[in-house]
Amino acid sequence: MFILMIYLVELIKNIERSNIMKKKIITVVLGIIAIILIVTVSTHFQNSATTTQNNISSNKWTKETFDGLKIGDFDQSGKGGTTYEQIIAKYGRPNKKNKTKSGNHILTVVSWNNVAGDYTGVTLTFMSQEKSTATARLTSKTLLDAKTINLAKKWTMSTYNAVNLENSKTDEHDGDTLADLTKKYGKPAVLTIAKIGGKPQTNAVWHNTNGGASGSVSIDFSEYNTAVDKKQDKLR
Repeated sequence: MFILMIYLVELIKNIERSNIMKKKIITVVLGIIAIILIVTVSTHFQNSATTTQNNISSNKWTKETFDGLKIGDFDQSGKGGTTYEQIIAKYGRPNKKNKTKSGNHILTVVSWNNVAGDYTGVTLTFMSQEKSTATARLTSKTLLDAKTINLAKKWTMSTYNAVNLENSKTDEHDGDTLADLTKKYGKPAVLTIAKIGGKPQTNAVWHNTNGGASGSVSIDFSEYNTAVDKKQDKLR
């Protein structure tokens, strides 16, 4: 989780430095964040007995409640996003919480493991311009689905190479969709959603690869849910 915080800090610094490269920054960094999450946060969830707090709410996270979370824009310090206090009121204090400062912004990353169904964890990132979390707004959300990663077709280098990306020179948005890839390879082990410049950005990471548990496929999707960038590790 500490490594995740470092990358989030760098993301904010890059956004503050440049308006031109915002879309590229968010897609690249989201891929890094998601890969870090699957090897750090999921491990925490699998061994959560030692860190679970007594005041976790009996309300469980579901895919529907996760989808319903409103994300604020990074550009506007999370303006319009669900507040930290609203989440705490419903789900209780998180299992894990980290806070750091970057420039004028405070980043708070929190994780819960009281999740229903096949899901194993929810991680949320909040941003504020004050030290108090009372003003913090949701800027990204991550859902971990580690229980199902071995149930689908395995990724190989040839299937990875076959993934079609959007043509940045056209407006056809003809890249492979998240829905299509989910049908082929199952639900991603990690799904991260953020917003920048008013546009949602999604990153999905699969670990059901022929590289074993240490292999991964990470794909970034535009606001149209079509693939715009991809990365792989240890595929054969």
